Amino acid sequence: MIIVLPFYWKWRNGTEFVLDQQIFIIFSVIILIINIPSSLIYLNYYFENKDTSFTLDFDSKKIEITQNGITKTYTINDVSESNYHLGIYYKNEIDRAGRIPMLVSDFGYWDLKFKNGDRYYLTNILHDFIHDTPFLGKTKYRFRMFTYINKSDSKQAIELKEKREKTRIEKFVELYESKNEKQLIEILDNRKSYQKEAVEAAKIVLKNKNDG
Repeated sequence: MIIVLPFYWKWRNGTEFVLDQQIFIIFSVIILIINIPSSLIYLNYYFENKDTSFTLDFDSKKIEITQNGITKTYTINDVSESNYHLGIYYKNEIDRAGRIPMLVSDFGYWDLKFKNGDRYYLTNILHDFIHDTPFLGKTKYRFRMFTYINKSDSKQAIELKEKREKTRIEKFVELYESKNEKQLIEILDNRKSYQKEAVEAAKIVLKNKNDG
């Protein structure tokens, strides 16, 4: 907007645009406010991970974590819980709700808990890993608007499974469940007048009614 405004001003008024101090302050305040959430999350991650590093060995399936100068190595069998905390935008992969990405959308962290009680909050300012395929297949997900590290978060994480579109037959099955046997038989007797998916759905619903 700041880049376009001088050109628009000159085209509109025929004079050079002069950015006075008041307008500059207004723009600066707006930019500052917009970046406050991202800055706070970054600081939250920095203070949590400033003395932490980790490496993932995909061949031996081991995790090496160094925290406060102490290095520990774990196998995937040592893990009791693995949760990725992602921005709410990435929930689109499940429900395809069409959310718009924000400045904070790409922040995320890995809440990793081991059977011996060790627990780490590994953020994506250490490595850019959080949006890749998880190192652990049993990883679950939490989606939040602002992904600051919440150590008291007790909400249940979920598996990341895309919402499958219903087939045409499944849609017809739902539509025909309210029909009685006579109506369903009529569809089957006049199958040439119906789509093949509708006929298959009528067969399924009729069979379910007879079995029930």
